Amino acid sequence: MAVRLHLLGIFRKHQPSDPWEIPPDGKTPLSAILEDAGVDPAAGYVLLVNGSRKKKDYIPADGDDIKVMPLVAGG
Repeated sequence: MAVRLHLLGIFRKHQPSDPWEIPPDGKTPLSAILEDAGVDPAAGYVLLVNGSRKKKDYIPADGDDIKVMPLVAGG
């Protein structure tokens, strides 16, 4: 199986397809995967893994469905 990534909003430009499927290696955190894809490491975003919020150091597992949502600000 693979990990399915959905980059939403302003991050969509960094994914080659939707969903973007990658093989999990069991050691690379999501923050490194996203940085390698071109997402600014200082960018604010929320990670939902299988519907539950996770931190940037989460290591994806086989079959995970991950949504990366940008934080929205304004008034």
